[in-house]
Amino acid sequence: MAPLRSVLPSLQPVRDGLTDDSLRFAILAGLATIPFTLLLSWEPVPDDGVVLGGSVSGLPLLVAAVVVGYRYSDRETESRRAGVWTGLAGSIGTVLLYLANSATTMWAGSREMTVFAAVLTPPALILGVGLTTMIAAAIATITARAVNRLEREHRIVPPGETRARDVRDSRWWIPLAAYVLLAPPAAVVLIVSEGRSDGWFLLSALFLLVLVPLSVVAFVALFIDATEPRPDGITWIPNMWMYVGLPIAGYVLVYLIAAYQQIPKPSAPGMYGFIVALWVTAVGYLVVRYRHVGGRIR
Repeated sequence: MAPLRSVLPSLQPVRDGLTDDSLRFAILAGLATIPFTLLLSWEPVPDDGVVLGGSVSGLPLLVAAVVVGYRYSDRETESRRAGVWTGLAGSIGTVLLYLANSATTMWAGSREMTVFAAVLTPPALILGVGLTTMIAAAIATITARAVNRLEREHRIVPPGETRARDVRDSRWWIPLAAYVLLAPPAAVVLIVSEGRSDGWFLLSALFLLVLVPLSVVAFVALFIDATEPRPDGITWIPNMWMYVGLPIAGYVLVYLIAAYQQIPKPSAPGMYGFIVALWVTAVGYLVVRYRHVGGRIR
């Protein structure tokens, strides 16, 4: 009984979470993703029957983590803790899929494959649940922080009040300006290299490897700089629905057009739509920012 008693105290956080009313929504949100995860991830078994593990759609849990982060952004319960429980509950779908695929492997596979599946399943399940929980917690935390930055109390400094940092101290416009300068030549190289020699192809691939991560950094920089506190005297409050929504709308629009035209991977054209829409948005934002804030760092 001694080993059993030594294990029981470690289960106390689990019992506390299951009985905590403040986490009920987070747990229910995770449980609600299970049927959608199963539906979106279900695939026919191939003829050879080797399907160990399988692929899992993360879209339902992504949506649930964003919703949980938004809901817990202004509550006493930390959004990270709520995201952990959403991930734990939602990982049940991942476990069910993996077990189903592993069972198919054991049933139809060879003896060696059956032994391999039996040995690999426990650590794979632990790793899958852990990654699912970590990702859900991270997404919920990021969402909550983004929501808090959008609050009027954060973005507008009352007259007479001073803060340690405001938009005049922000350096996030620098990566945004770098993106505005680098995106056009990268786009020219990508267009010119179409159908050219291997050297042009390698050059375009290099530009693409730089442009895609830079566009993500620029998008984050745009959000952070636009939500920095505005002190007394700066009346410009950026419309976040426009500045953040336009690049996302560009991705969605091009993605839908590509999907309608039955392009094999519509996410690739969608990314080009995001890059172009972000460049136009960034140019407009920097022009208006310079007019109201200036380009010098305080």
